[in-house]
Amino acid sequence: MTQRLPNPSTFYPGMVCSATEFFLSENEVKIIQNAKILPFCEISFATQQILKEAINEDLDAKLALHDMHPSSSIKRLEQFAKCRFGGLDFQGDIKDGQLQDGEYWPCPNHGNCPHEGILCKLPTYNQQRLSMQDVQLLQLTATNKTNEVIGDEMNLPMGSLHKAKKILWMNLGIQTKQEGVMISFFLNLIRL
Repeated sequence: MTQRLPNPSTFYPGMVCSATEFFLSENEVKIIQNAKILPFCEISFATQQILKEAINEDLDAKLALHDMHPSSSIKRLEQFAKCRFGGLDFQGDIKDGQLQDGEYWPCPNHGNCPHEGILCKLPTYNQQRLSMQDVQLLQLTATNKTNEVIGDEMNLPMGSLHKAKKILWMNLGIQTKQEGVMISFFLNLIRL
């Protein structure tokens, strides 16, 4: 089944709906919930429970969080929300009581975090989890850069670049660069 892009809202989740959105602002985790922007320390009990259930279902994430914050359960919840949902986008991180699987945000620790891929999860589209190469390819093809420049930046020969694009486009169910740009915007990979 092909995933459909919703019409982008001009309101963030939690402002005019019952969804909850986590995001990082000046290195602090904030929440949009019930039409208010709140510091993480004001997280509701119900939201805490949803995060705790997700952590308890993911043993690797639970161990990583204990490694990072051995004596504070609220710091573990905050770290989980930061790593998994740090970007401000138009998709609720919690919607109808369901926690989304993960989202992309430009974490400054990408490539240097011992828990990368455990706490953070790249988004899925069309039931396909994106890789960092997929993210980079989508971001670069949304620019006016030529394939040669993109290949150089990704350290890929032209044949490998074309093959990677073909596979990614097939997995995402798209045929044009414009569709790739819309998906990139929808997944918070680029800003328009």
